[in-house]
Amino acid sequence: MARVLRSFQVTNHRSLAEPQELRLTGSRPGALPAPVTAVHGTAASGKSSLIDALDHMRDAVLNSVTGWDPYAGPVRAPHLGFASRPSEFAATFVAEGVPYSYGFRLDHAEVTAEWLHSHPHNRKRVVFEREGDQVRVGPMFEPVRYGVGALAPLVRPNALLLSLSGQLYAEALVPAYRWFADGLEVVAGQQDSSAIANRLGGHLSRSAEHAARLLLLLRSAELGIVDLLVAADDPLYADHLREVDGEIATLTKELDSAATASGPTPIELERELTNLRTARDTLYTRMVARRGVGLGLVHEGVDAAFDIADESTATLALLRLLPPILDALDTGRVLAVDDIDAHLTGDTADRLIQLFQNPETNSRGAQLIFTTRQRDLVDRGNGRSQTRRAAVWQVRRAGAGSVLTAR
Repeated sequence: MARVLRSFQVTNHRSLAEPQELRLTGSRPGALPAPVTAVHGTAASGKSSLIDALDHMRDAVLNSVTGWDPYAGPVRAPHLGFASRPSEFAATFVAEGVPYSYGFRLDHAEVTAEWLHSHPHNRKRVVFEREGDQVRVGPMFEPVRYGVGALAPLVRPNALLLSLSGQLYAEALVPAYRWFADGLEVVAGQQDSSAIANRLGGHLSRSAEHAARLLLLLRSAELGIVDLLVAADDPLYADHLREVDGEIATLTKELDSAATASGPTPIELERELTNLRTARDTLYTRMVARRGVGLGLVHEGVDAAFDIADESTATLALLRLLPPILDALDTGRVLAVDDIDAHLTGDTADRLIQLFQNPETNSRGAQLIFTTRQRDLVDRGNGRSQTRRAAVWQVRRAGAGSVLTAR
């Protein structure tokens, strides 16, 4: 079940001083987004600010309760010229088959507004609306009024109600919270080789099929790598990992075949599958903390395996992207990548983008949003498309901030 992002709006974040909107669908009701959205612009035009804003919104939903300083204002990064103005983030998306719109407004001291609406059958229903310390639950969600109402006094002025409600499993708010937790991933900024190795090792260890697919893509980049070696699972965790992997494979088959009327619903299966994947990642992380990843890269004509820290910048860039790209394709999530072609050849970056454009490799409806400063990467076929396989936006500097426009 694809987790569709329809639009994203941001105001006063880094170089995006004025309200900017990235629309991923057309104006027709029910229109599906193109699987690829390219954001093109010159250096320092504001591309990274857009991706960072999406990442900041996700981080706020997941971490404002547990990760933000309870004695400080909300975490935000306003335009330096407009630090006294509020920052606002909003997104429209589809979670568990239902369209939602969610957003919040922050100033230097508190969350001044927050709202969550659902839109079944193109009809707006208020789930909750928050203004300061006042929270209103919509009339269609009367059964959960007590649950949300009980949580509202517990949320700090500088934290989000959706963050608290999702962590405490307020049922009406869970789909929206899980969309940010499991349906969206952002790849941006710097990442060290150990973090890349951990993510790569976890992906490779899931199954021989996962390893073979990733290795095939790695070899196609012609970086001289012919094989990847991963240490055998620690005996303390091996049986647990094998059991979870078996359950994941079984549930995936059930979901692909669509559950019968008497069995679990696709939404129930998807939730359980997500929980199992999270449990699997947790087990692997604990195992790695105990004995390390044990990752080695075999180069053509070289007997000894390379440690990932000894690899080239180009190899590290590709190894960083492959696991989140393949995970997005496997789960139908939204993946946003800043500077997708950084340190990669145009051909390699293009092959990664085509994985989302090809229905055979993107059967679950995953979305890719990427930025690039290279116009020729957009013009390779990842630009305007008669078949709507891709959409293109441009970021440019204008006045005191950056402006986002459709091409």
